Order: sequence, then structure tokens, then C-alpha cells
Amino acid sequence: MVRRCILLLIPGVLFLISTGCTNMTMLRTKELREVGAGVDSLRNELVALQKIMYEEQKAQSELVRLMRADQQLRFGEIDRKVSEIASNLNENQFRISKIGETTAEFQKKFEARLAADSLAGSSRDAEIEKLFQIAMSDFNAGRYDVAVKGFQDLVGQFPESPSAQDAEYWLAECHYARRSWRAAEQAYVSYVKKYPQGARLCVALYKLGLAYEKQDKGKSRTMVWKKALEQCPDSPEIQTIRLQMK
Repeated sequence: MVRRCILLLIPGVLFLISTGCTNMTMLRTKELREVGAGVDSLRNELVALQKIMYEEQKAQSELVRLMRADQQLRFGEIDRKVSEIASNLNENQFRISKIGETTAEFQKKFEARLAADSLAGSSRDAEIEKLFQIAMSDFNAGRYDVAVKGFQDLVGQFPESPSAQDAEYWLAECHYARRSWRAAEQAYVSYVKKYPQGARLCVALYKLGLAYEKQDKGKSRTMVWKKALEQCPDSPEIQTIRLQMK
């Protein structure tokens, strides 16, 4: 009896078990599908992210390439400018060296010219002094005509020399000593006009007054002696002028 009951229950139990397994299998399949869908979604998201990362890496690589290219271009430009500056420096140094050589050569020639001019100047001064002394010797010996010629030659050949001033004064003295009053007057006037600050101005004014006096030009004498009193108040000739003007 019991056995029979058990046998009757077995099919029902098997059915329940079979039904339960089927339900569980369907549940598992659903869950697996959901998981698969989630995996696919994550896989798609991962692919999208990988694509974005690839594009960003590509953009970064392009940026780096452009930066390197720009740097190379700039470095190339800098190298070109540095080379250009170095070339200009070398050219300028060459020009400076040439200028230095030219300057040194010019300085050498200039110094040589100065030495030659100094020698020539010394020789020239000696010649002028010799001419002046010869003319003075003729004057002191009373050879006034010869002295006149000597002083005239000196003034004519060397008008800018210091001796020319003395020569013009002694030329007037030659005419005065020869009693050539008109010629003496002209020579003294020439000296006074040419050398208003000359060393022999005061005595020239005094002797000019005497030359006027010898020609009976009293007014001219008085005028020139008044000028002497104004310009040469302390000269030795002033006392004589004052006495003669009384």
C-alpha cells in the first residue's frame, strides 16, 4: 500500500522538479541576456572611448609635430640670423682692420710731412733771419738804398713772417734817414695800419709826426701825436712829444 502510494507520488515530484528547473533555466537565461546586453553596452562605450582617445592622441601627435616643425623653423631662422650677424661682424672687423692700416699709413705720412715741414720751416726761418740781418748791416753802415732793397725783398717774399713787421718799420727808417720825407710818411702810415698792436707802434707814431713836421704838415703832426698820447701814455717817446707840442 505504502509502496503504491510512493509510486503514485513519484511522477508528481518529477513534474514539479522539471517545472522548477525550467523556470530556473528561463530565469538564468534572462539574467545572462541582461548581463550580455550590459557587456555589449560597456563594450560599445569602451570602443567609443578608445576612438575618442585615439582622436585625442592623433590631435596631440599633430600638435607635437607642428610644434617641432615650428621650433625647427625658428631654430633655422635663428641659425640664419646668427650666421648673418657673424658674417657682418667678420666684414666689419675686416673693414676696421683696413681702416686701422689706412690710418696708420696716413699717420706715418703725416708725421713724415710734419718732420719735413719742420725742417723746411727751420731752414726758411734761418733764411729770413739772414736776409733781415744783411739789410740791417747795410742800414747801420749807411747804405740806405741797399738796405731799402733788402727790406723790400724780405717783406715781398715773406709777408707773413714775424720779421716782416720789423722790416717794414726799418724800411720807413731808411727813407727817413735818406730825408725822403714823403716816402718815410707813407712807410710809417703803412706800418701803423698793418700793425695797430705792433711792438714799434709808439715810436712809429712819433716818427710819423716828425715826417709830417719836415713837410710842414703841422695839423697832421698834431693829430698823429695826440693819437700817440692816447695809445702810448707810458712810452719813452711821449715825453718828447709833450715837450715839442708846447
